[in-house]
Amino acid sequence: MARAASRRTFATLTSWIDLHGGWPEYLWFFVILALSFNLFGAGKPQPGDFMLVGVICVPILIVPFRMPTVIRRPVISLTVFVVYVIACNFTWVAMTSEWDFLKASAFYAFNLAVFLGYLVMLGERGDDWLRWTLYGFAATLVMLVLLSILFSGRVESGRLELFFVNPNQLAYHVLLCTTIVVVLAPRYEVPRLVLYLLLLFAFYIELRTYSRAGVLGIALLAAIQIAHRPTLVTLLVLPVFVLALYLDLQAIDTDLWEARFDTVEQSTTDDYLTDRGLDRILDHPQYLIAGAGEGYFLRFHHSKFEIHSSAANLLFSYGIFGTALFLVFLRWLSVTLGVRLTLLVIPALSYSLFHQGMRARPFWLLLSAALGIAVLTSLEATRARNKAVPSLVNR
Repeated sequence: MARAASRRTFATLTSWIDLHGGWPEYLWFFVILALSFNLFGAGKPQPGDFMLVGVICVPILIVPFRMPTVIRRPVISLTVFVVYVIACNFTWVAMTSEWDFLKASAFYAFNLAVFLGYLVMLGERGDDWLRWTLYGFAATLVMLVLLSILFSGRVESGRLELFFVNPNQLAYHVLLCTTIVVVLAPRYEVPRLVLYLLLLFAFYIELRTYSRAGVLGIALLAAIQIAHRPTLVTLLVLPVFVLALYLDLQAIDTDLWEARFDTVEQSTTDDYLTDRGLDRILDHPQYLIAGAGEGYFLRFHHSKFEIHSSAANLLFSYGIFGTALFLVFLRWLSVTLGVRLTLLVIPALSYSLFHQGMRARPFWLLLSAALGIAVLTSLEATRARNKAVPSLVNR
């Protein structure tokens, strides 16, 4: 009887897994896993980037695609924003003869290609593509927990970084992976216990990175889940596991957490502005209209530091014009996604208030996956209405 109960439990927990798909989906699964390995240093193409080119960028040129009306406005507005970014940087290249600006343009152009390519492949492969996206990012969270055990020595000043450039990059990657899982989970009926377990995996990694923003981001995602699914399991299990993880880590390294918070308490406003590169916004307000371009940072800091905040970087590098274009995109994105999906995307966007996050490939995949959910939901609603009309006429 106990064995039968165990089989039923296992069947319930794995009921959301459907391995139906073709070689593009299987390849896509491994591409997602490869995004967790940054092996060639900061600011350079990584193994996952080369794989992305072949799997979802090249299809833009060879796969027929007709953009659904429901996503036309956010896609066009994001494209216009990236075109402005490239034009702004090219203008500064012409004015300064510094080619450093083209690096940021290349990042944005590639990320836009990833964004569009994902939508193209979704149109070609349908629900299978979206489902395997869920599998890939869920497996990433499991893989990162295993890697944190096997490669526990890959740390920076006591903070886990694994195969990333720094701990904050790992923290943001985990937040993005978790957000994509939470966004896609309801469509494929992921059991709540599985979803909560994945959230706990993410929370554990964030604790190991000692990232305040990462921990708060996962906590916010969990809070949103609790608010939408106020069950007894959520109220009891999640706090117990979080408390257990906290106590374990407190026993292992209390001093590091205290140092992280002491740093915040002891820093002055001027220290924070200088450390994040935000002081240049106050010192050079003339660039806030059209933008200073993203590059040639020696103009503003002797060590060539960039602004350590995507939101502030957007305002300073691309001015009010560029910022307004991105805000227009966010406006159409929120209209297309609806309230629930918009709430789920907020933690990933909020992270960029404190860190440079818009260059991360999973950020753009999150945007396209969320739009993919909106497209399929809209198409299914339209088909349901069309089927309902003949039945009413027959009556």
